[in-house]
Amino acid sequence: MAEPCCRSVLHKTFSFSRLGHIFSVLGEEIWPRPIVPLFSQATIHRSLELFMPTKILAILLLFALPIQAKTRIEAAYAAGELDLETALIYQVLSVRAPDQLPAMYRESGGPAVCGTPHLVQAMSAAPQLSTEYRARLGKLMTRRTAQHNLLSPSGRFRVHYDTEGHHAVSRTDSDANGIPDYIDLTMAVLDSTWVLEIEQLGYNPPPSDNGLGGGDEYDAYVVEINGSYYGFAYPMTGGATTTSSYLEIDNNFTDLNYKQTRGLDALRVTIAHEFHHAIQFGYYAKFDGSWWQESTSTWMEEVAYPHIDDYLQYLIHFLGEPQRAVNSGVYQSLHTYGSAIFSHFLDERYSRELNRLLWEEVGQRKSVHLDHFDRIIRQVEPGGLGVAMGEFAVWNYFTDNRHRGSYYAEGDKYPTVPTRDIAIAAEAVVRDTSLINATGSVYLRLQPQLRSGGVNLFIDASRGTWRRHLLLIGPDSVSVQLVSEPTIRISGWDQFDEIVLVATAAERTGLAYQHLFTAQFDPNLTDPDAPAALATLLKPNYPNPFRPGQHPHTRLAFDLAFPSIQTRLSIFSANGDLVRRMDLGARAAREGYEEQWDGRNAAGHLVASGIYHLLLEADGTAAKRTIAVLRD
Repeated sequence: MAEPCCRSVLHKTFSFSRLGHIFSVLGEEIWPRPIVPLFSQATIHRSLELFMPTKILAILLLFALPIQAKTRIEAAYAAGELDLETALIYQVLSVRAPDQLPAMYRESGGPAVCGTPHLVQAMSAAPQLSTEYRARLGKLMTRRTAQHNLLSPSGRFRVHYDTEGHHAVSRTDSDANGIPDYIDLTMAVLDSTWVLEIEQLGYNPPPSDNGLGGGDEYDAYVVEINGSYYGFAYPMTGGATTTSSYLEIDNNFTDLNYKQTRGLDALRVTIAHEFHHAIQFGYYAKFDGSWWQESTSTWMEEVAYPHIDDYLQYLIHFLGEPQRAVNSGVYQSLHTYGSAIFSHFLDERYSRELNRLLWEEVGQRKSVHLDHFDRIIRQVEPGGLGVAMGEFAVWNYFTDNRHRGSYYAEGDKYPTVPTRDIAIAAEAVVRDTSLINATGSVYLRLQPQLRSGGVNLFIDASRGTWRRHLLLIGPDSVSVQLVSEPTIRISGWDQFDEIVLVATAAERTGLAYQHLFTAQFDPNLTDPDAPAALATLLKPNYPNPFRPGQHPHTRLAFDLAFPSIQTRLSIFSANGDLVRRMDLGARAAREGYEEQWDGRNAAGHLVASGIYHLLLEADGTAAKRTIAVLRD
């Protein structure tokens, strides 16, 4: 069956604050929190002395190691136990030849990841480092010599493999065609991946290596890989904006470190992931693009094989730290792989082609600055990246047991983002201060717990641009409000299970934007009929349950507290499929709007029994309820 688809002139007292200032001016904020804890001052001095000032940005990016989960090599470099060149060579050895790595630097345990960032980092540094370093790196990056090579059925790939020795694949040949089954499947997956990513999704083919692997075909090598890595895309030109490449993938995916996905499914998603790196290298191959490279390659696994769900293992490392910038993980950080959820959001909320359009813009601009993301996103979202990040933060709340059908299709499988729970007692004023990086978010949650009364909220942020959404979540309803005023009054708050303020720093660069929040309980705010925060109110449908055989329709009633230019009612199935949409156009601010649904989908057929989700959208705000349909 076919597969689916010189030395620095800087003074030696160079300060941490100056280092942070350089990155702020250059416009790429890449650390998850203030830089001081990351490196000793000696480390920065030792590193900066190696290079010309014109290379500062490119080299400093090499030191953007994540705070959590440093490798032993990274930790030894940060402690001054290894020089930069040795650390980079050891990182390549960890990918290419782990048995040659000193035992004290070998890793064990942890989820397997892509080894490409290690190789891109080492190659990106090569033009600024010594001749000796480049010679050592060249030897390590030399292509392997395999015992066999075959062209895939499409003729687009040359697959290199062994049948004897350390790198041998299983000789099992069920169809007796003289080719190991593992190689047959590898070629089929490669061919189907080309069809999907290039012919169907419209990406450019990867740059040619001009026959270095034995022909003009793209080369893939099947080898025994250290189980810490699924595979690699090898960039062939160090420091270049674009480069040709070749792949190495594991010969069986049975090592213990392949925990989430193993065997033939691991082969499938690895090819989808690593070949996407090969494609990306034709747009932009520099190391500062690593976060976007990994985000979209991890997303591409799910596009190609939606049933495998390998990407789920990384999401906790993104959703668990919502205050971090979306692009904060330029290195081998699991946050980088977890940022695949951003690519999923762009795909599901706007269009699948948006990720490709962003790669085309990055390739044209030769930069991954978020200004370029904003420019392209404005084609589908007039408010640009800031507005999209605010909505992204809302989507990220509705996961796991909070999942709603109109958000991520697989959101019920995702972990939850942490909230800052605000405990309100009596009429005391409760304050909260949060520090958030550009594009990061914070979730401030109140739980009324059936206490009558209401709450006054005050929000203030003197620095930066913000997007704030108020989530009013009841037993069978959700209202999402865009908040623009600093003061919000919510009456009759006991009608809600929880009230969540989602605050997103809608900036493209910068660290530690401060968000201030004050809440005060007022027992006298008991009128649930006029909550000032409710810009839209979607009332319960009637009848509910709705029996299409007995009732001609069910009534969909709502109020608008403000005029709406674009008003829409949508009905979704329990798994998130759109069933019916009613575009209602411009509506004035008033109570008592009513529409009717006859229980039929867009094609005119009666829907099946089940739970359906009703979504009201009115100029950037939304409210949700559920409808039960019963058919005889």
